Amino acid sequence: MYLDRLKVSLIFFIGILIVGIIGFMALENLSFYDATYLAVVTIATVGFGDIVPKTSAGRMFTCLFIIIGVGMAYYTFTLVISMSIEGRLKDFFGRKGMNRRIASLDNHIIVCGAGKVGGNVIQRLQDERQAFVVIEKDLELYEQLCEEKVLTIHGDATLDEILLQAGVKRAKGLITALSHDADNVYVTLTGKSLNPEMTIVARADRAEAEEKLRRAGATTVIFPSVMGGRQMVSAMIKPVIMDFVENLFYNQELHMDIAEVTVQPASPLVGKNFIENDIKGRFNSIVVAIKRDNKLITNPPGTQVIIAGDIMIVLGQRTTLSELNELALAK
Repeated sequence: MYLDRLKVSLIFFIGILIVGIIGFMALENLSFYDATYLAVVTIATVGFGDIVPKTSAGRMFTCLFIIIGVGMAYYTFTLVISMSIEGRLKDFFGRKGMNRRIASLDNHIIVCGAGKVGGNVIQRLQDERQAFVVIEKDLELYEQLCEEKVLTIHGDATLDEILLQAGVKRAKGLITALSHDADNVYVTLTGKSLNPEMTIVARADRAEAEEKLRRAGATTVIFPSVMGGRQMVSAMIKPVIMDFVENLFYNQELHMDIAEVTVQPASPLVGKNFIENDIKGRFNSIVVAIKRDNKLITNPPGTQVIIAGDIMIVLGQRTTLSELNELALAK
């Protein structure tokens, strides 16, 4: 809004100055340079008096020029000052407010890099309503994220102080989506050293980077090019399945979702099989698999007994999945 007003006022100001120059040249028979000088000192209200209008028409024109020109100059000047002060104050208080919110984060996710991959990560975290903070080195991307009210830190994610500023010691996870494998290795190594319990998902472009990332402490390594290739083939030979999976994971209008439900020792689900718990009937959900002691039990039968520590992969309605998760986490 301010910028549009400033553009209009500058156009009018320049237009008035041009009219003044032409008027003084025509009425006072001045040269272009003298007319320009007189127009400028008149608008500036300096009035040195070395060049003055001599004709009656010139004096009347000067009076009108002072009223309009000085008024427009004052308006343009105050608009520039207002933009400068308000912009600085907005940036100052906005930055302080953002820093306070970042400092209050706990059990959040840190995203390193907001490029093509990182941008999609940010969008997905917003869809999932996850608490997160972004670290971005590029000033233009940083300012864009700030405009979008995304909690962002401007800096190099490979530096300890930047990760600490992002609350790495309080974070539950870190996603490093930088464009260079070496940077992702460094971020992973640094993040793991600052918070050994944190889950780290790292991006890799080359196959040889996977082993280095895992040795550095990455929990999961993702190859965007490989994942993209798999999706393209699936879309070609299994279009219906691909469409279902895409809608399941990424279509927010659908009420279905797939969730990981961790069973705590005090949960009433423990010690009973699926038939006794009646998960399908009570929660309208299907247990697709169970992860137990690093082993995956797929398509578990109804007689499968649930034990503490099981991680159930469940497909169902979002509302009922929340209810099932609360029951599994009961203390």
